[in-house]
Amino acid sequence: MQFAWLIPSILFGVYLGSTSGVWHMLVMSLSTAVLWLGVKKFNDSRSVDLSDPVVIIGSEVWIGDYQLPRYEIFWKQQWHALVYAAFKAKQSQPNFELQLGLESHVGHGIIIGPTGSGKSELIKLLLVQLLKNQPACELTLIDFKGGATFNQFENLAQTKELVTDVDGHDPETFWQSVRAEIGRRELALAAAGVSRIEDIIEISRQLPRRYILVDELATALAESPLAQSALIAVAARGRSLGIHLLVATQSAQGVPRALLTNLRARIALADADPIELAQLSIKRPSEPDSTPPGWARGILQKSSEPAVFFYFPIGVKI
Repeated sequence: MQFAWLIPSILFGVYLGSTSGVWHMLVMSLSTAVLWLGVKKFNDSRSVDLSDPVVIIGSEVWIGDYQLPRYEIFWKQQWHALVYAAFKAKQSQPNFELQLGLESHVGHGIIIGPTGSGKSELIKLLLVQLLKNQPACELTLIDFKGGATFNQFENLAQTKELVTDVDGHDPETFWQSVRAEIGRRELALAAAGVSRIEDIIEISRQLPRRYILVDELATALAESPLAQSALIAVAARGRSLGIHLLVATQSAQGVPRALLTNLRARIALADADPIELAQLSIKRPSEPDSTPPGWARGILQKSSEPAVFFYFPIGVKI
């Protein structure tokens, strides 16, 4: 309906009111116009970009940044098919099945991705996964995003150290302690007469695996000259000692070659730049059909194995 169609009714009400005193006809005409304006404003407020993703969170349904009315009776007709398709996609979402296998010959890993690509989300998912697989492990968590990534893991029994860029820790003391852990483990293996952590586990000696996770590697490396030498030492000698390194950073270009060489599980997130893929020696596999709503995807390359796409959830409570 257009407002112009209401003009004859309003004019007729004015005519009747002025000639016969029947002013309630004008009131009815104006009420119709007001009602029309209200309906139009309501419909305009529901105008959304149907190309935006549909997200279903509990009983809430969103198209882009617009939340649909709680009751479907207020939905526009074209929303129903869109929401139903999103619901079906959510019901058949993929599982998070990424397995880095750092305990194998891979040893260490790196996650590359621009801001907002989900690096922190993924590294937390992998941390939860390794805690499930290695409940007796030890953790060194290095969070140079103000503690936002790893704060929730601070009070775990496995967490031996958590440092951030805002906690005022002494960089020299901390990075020396990372190097000292390598020496401590070498002495433990020598005392047991073995050269690998797998051997000491076989003879039932207690030497838990240590995982060092770093969010924002570039910032950590810039903190102290000792940071680079400590992490390179871990990457070069840590695997056989049961020390495994997993780092996240925005670009591979700032990672020292001596460190990158030993980070054999390599992940590139989002629409990775071809230069970044080349630097990580990742050959982009065939593109998947689509990414489910609420999930992100990345490419995993492990040593000489073919690169594969994988999915991981974004925004889930861990």
